[in-house]
Amino acid sequence: MELFIPSSEVPVGGRSRPWYNNASRDAAHLKRSAYVAWDDARRRRDPNISEERRKYNAASRSYKKVIARAKSEHVARIGERLKSYPSGSRAFWSLAKAAEGNFCRSSLPPLRKPDDSLAHSAKEKADLLVKLFASNSTVDDGGATPPNILRCDSSLPEICFTQCAVRRELRLLDVHKSSGPDGIPAVVLKKCAPELTPALTRLYRLSYCANRVPSSWKTAHVHPIPKKGDRSDPSSYRPIAITSLLSKVMERIINIQLLKYLEDRQLISDRQYGFRHGRSAGDLLVYLTHRWAEALESKGEALAVSLDIAKAFDRVWHRALLSKLPSYGIPEGLCKWIASFLDGRNITVVVDGDCSDTMTINAGVPQGSVLSPTLFILYINDMLSIDGMHCYADDSTGDARYIGHQSLSRSVVQERRSKLVSEVENSLGRVSKCGNPLKTQVCAFTAKKDPFVMAPQFQGISLQPSESIGILGVDISSDVQFRSHLEGKAKLASKMLGVLNRAKRYFTPGQRLLLYKAQVRPRVEYCSHLWAGAPKYQLLPFDSIQRRAVRIVDNPILTDRLEPLGLRKDFGSLCILYRMFHGECSEELFEIIPASRFYHRTARHRIRVHPYYLEPLRSSTVRFQRSFLPRTIRLWNELPSTVFPERYDMSFFKRGLWRVLNGRQRLGSAPGIAEVHGRR
Repeated sequence: MELFIPSSEVPVGGRSRPWYNNASRDAAHLKRSAYVAWDDARRRRDPNISEERRKYNAASRSYKKVIARAKSEHVARIGERLKSYPSGSRAFWSLAKAAEGNFCRSSLPPLRKPDDSLAHSAKEKADLLVKLFASNSTVDDGGATPPNILRCDSSLPEICFTQCAVRRELRLLDVHKSSGPDGIPAVVLKKCAPELTPALTRLYRLSYCANRVPSSWKTAHVHPIPKKGDRSDPSSYRPIAITSLLSKVMERIINIQLLKYLEDRQLISDRQYGFRHGRSAGDLLVYLTHRWAEALESKGEALAVSLDIAKAFDRVWHRALLSKLPSYGIPEGLCKWIASFLDGRNITVVVDGDCSDTMTINAGVPQGSVLSPTLFILYINDMLSIDGMHCYADDSTGDARYIGHQSLSRSVVQERRSKLVSEVENSLGRVSKCGNPLKTQVCAFTAKKDPFVMAPQFQGISLQPSESIGILGVDISSDVQFRSHLEGKAKLASKMLGVLNRAKRYFTPGQRLLLYKAQVRPRVEYCSHLWAGAPKYQLLPFDSIQRRAVRIVDNPILTDRLEPLGLRKDFGSLCILYRMFHGECSEELFEIIPASRFYHRTARHRIRVHPYYLEPLRSSTVRFQRSFLPRTIRLWNELPSTVFPERYDMSFFKRGLWRVLNGRQRLGSAPGIAEVHGRR
């Protein structure tokens, strides 16, 4: 790279002034030279002082124009990158800072030290954070014995590294990703994949056979990412590790073969929804909310607890993890390589370009590494044997419910509530070492007038039920509705539109539309299948946001093709049900889909329905009718049979479904949709 990749000898700009380019530097030099000449003429009382002053004023105006142009170009570049970034990414808020014109703001506010003084400089902040992160990832097991779990009957073959696999992974590298501590950028590995593949294949085989990971791959540059809470508190930051791209390529090859083996043998719990193909946070929320809504529909109740696993990724006990790996049939060679991968890791925190001192850790899996998610779900896999416990990665939810009926007496209700509390306490007791009671949420889902006042105990602390519970970014109220969630998303989307509006002069109408679709609209559509049947007055703010976006784009030719949000919600809900119908989901989620009723003879009304017709879920309340499964089944049964392919084909189904829904939208009929959006 040093020999053959050209680079500028003089670094341009910096983290504090990313917009500063060569033209800005030249303009600043001319302004400074003109000022020196004017100041010198003033001291010498030169009769041409007015001419020197005129030159300085001209250079100063030119400098301001060049700086303004450089800032505008920088903002435009941010917007161009944002079109390919995931929704809600941290980079979007860099656009807000750029549009405000404040480019010298520190990425972190002053941080509070243990002695209540403040760390102001980037170096002080980095040293403060590295000590905190290193202490979180250092465990003294005191010679404790790792747990034993039952060994499975299958075994994973040894990992195979082929040139074809290495070349494929090199070509799939994202050139926008940061390079690791070794400084090798992704674009070099991607462009030089044919030349590097043979050498890297031999390197990976040697590393695996020798059961040794290069020490340079064990150093991570950690970037602090803010979480909820006080931004001046160092504990309000999450460590994201930037590791070597060469290591990530090898980890990805191992991870693909390891995950395929685990999924094929069904060794991962069915109640783990994170880091797995064909599963999502939306799937878990569909299952949980349906259970709770079903309990309320039957005059019963449910009790749920959202467990906060303290420093889940940072506190993984290496000895316990390594003791569990052979039980899943993982070969000895891979176990030894993983042991070397975890041993002797170092971290360095980077803040505004300044690096902290390097510190060693002996626990945890690096957040940001490819292999870490799989190792983590294997580490907590045995925890999901607890009844009523579900996980999306480290976000754990336990629940219990009872199915009631109309004539339940008050004494029976109290007895069943006590049983719910006992079941939840039993689940919490089995994970007592993992949870933080101060951050654990409890919510009682009930439609009864008699309040649910019983509180489960966790580590000696009484957990009082609240009016709502936040799970995986969705706020669910005690009657299984989403009022506060919708209000919060509408406010956030409105704030993001304000940023886009301030920066709109830097972008063309087409770019503004792409930024709205890529960054703002996904915020109001996250898990929209859960709340698509909410009352119309709760959904009106989202339509107002889209109308505001249309005004910001300010191009009718482009915005006339913008799909209505209601149409997109129906489309997404039906696609999710189609995937569930064909079993592309967890077993427990597949089992809640009602079976079609079998008719011994052909009835007249059966001729008008398609062969995938599902028995509607009957309900006595509008609240249950608006929930995901009853509502989407009604839409599903109204579809024509031409939408459904003979075998599972999501692409074919989406094309046909879009034609049908779009046609109904244009005709203004849309059977079933008007009812869902508030007619009742």
